[in-house]
Amino acid sequence: MLKPTVLIRSALFSLLAITATSGVAAEDVNLNTDDVRAGGTPTGNLIRIPVERIQVTDNIFYASGLANAYVVNTSEGAVVIDTGFAHQSPRQMALLKEVIDGPVKYIFLPQGQHDDIGGIDLIKEDGTQIIMTRNSMEYMIHRKKAQGYLSPRYAALYNWAPELDQKGSERKKKATPFPYEVIAPDILVEDEAGYKFELGGVRFEVMSLPGAEGINSAGLWLPEEKILFAGGGSVGPDFPMWPNLGTVRADRNRILTEYIDTINKIIALEPEMLLPQQNQIHTNKDEIMTSLVLMRDAAQYVHDQIWAGLSEGKDVYELMREIQLPEHLAHLSQQHGRVEWTVRETVYQAGGWFQYRYTSELYPFRPHEIYPELVRMAGEESVVKEARVMLAAGELERAMMMAEAALAADQESQAALILQLDVLQALLKRAQEGYNTFSEVAWLQSQIAKVRTKLGRA
Repeated sequence: MLKPTVLIRSALFSLLAITATSGVAAEDVNLNTDDVRAGGTPTGNLIRIPVERIQVTDNIFYASGLANAYVVNTSEGAVVIDTGFAHQSPRQMALLKEVIDGPVKYIFLPQGQHDDIGGIDLIKEDGTQIIMTRNSMEYMIHRKKAQGYLSPRYAALYNWAPELDQKGSERKKKATPFPYEVIAPDILVEDEAGYKFELGGVRFEVMSLPGAEGINSAGLWLPEEKILFAGGGSVGPDFPMWPNLGTVRADRNRILTEYIDTINKIIALEPEMLLPQQNQIHTNKDEIMTSLVLMRDAAQYVHDQIWAGLSEGKDVYELMREIQLPEHLAHLSQQHGRVEWTVRETVYQAGGWFQYRYTSELYPFRPHEIYPELVRMAGEESVVKEARVMLAAGELERAMMMAEAALAADQESQAALILQLDVLQALLKRAQEGYNTFSEVAWLQSQIAKVRTKLGRA
């Protein structure tokens, strides 16, 4: 077993813009600005992690940042795991190149997200083979197709992502700082079968680990060293944490039962080191195992409660309100995913889009479409006044629905806009004092900014 060495951090340095040969551009840009949305949450603070090189064992190093990039040296060459975001990869790959021994034989891409592919062309050599699972490759095809749909949703939560494209004409002439291309791997791994290889006497096993960040997540296991590169967000960016299933940003294929199976699979491995795709590494086996059991038990509890509630005829909104983690599990972080969002996603995956409550659910009309008529009948002043009573009583969800109704009737109503702003600010305060969940905080901040602009208060 290779023992962890003292963590070694290199000096930070910058590189000029580099354009990759595949058409994916890498550009060294600082996105850690004062206005990072949801910057007070662990997920929001990932953008603040500096790019540094850290030594894990005698032959394992990683470059930290918004996403970690790892290298495993062997006597016959190196294996690189992840290559980071394009805007940080010039520094990350340069740092890793300084400690790589011999040729880069393999690049393992655990998921096929933006944070996997940014530096491929900066580290890939003649003869380097890219390894990816089929689920990851298929996800990349979906992600490319869904770009126009997902980008505005990401922009609302990750305000540092679109900002680079909007800073002046010179910036707009350059390649996007978050380019995305579908990668055709040299070694395509069937998820169920896995893939084993050996390099320089070190054994590696690629295994499917559908988890907190999608069914296309995969990991790389070193069985002799008992080290798991938990790539693709299989355990999430904040360990331990509730999984981000049912994402606010609308990613697909995040399934509670498969997440539970993955955590059980990792528990069975009994890893002595857990090296995630994001955030800090974990080298205490007892703490790793305790955290894994906590995550598994919490997920299993919620799974069982969902199906018990569905069997009793409860609808998704009842289940979202009622299902909470019990006291002995309630300390599990919900700062990235939330139990109620997982409940909603799981119910819908079970075919529960029709809640058997209202006939109107069957038809292509939103309930909000009758808001203008209802508000006109009641009178805007009465609606706003009643919403103010709800807000004062702490009934924030109901107050928000009333504000939305008033604005459906008149989008420019100053009274309704001020009401909406007050409710949003109350929701934000509650969110930050509660679970402090990234997506909720970021969304509320984005909406507050939008309303303030409409009111001329930006």
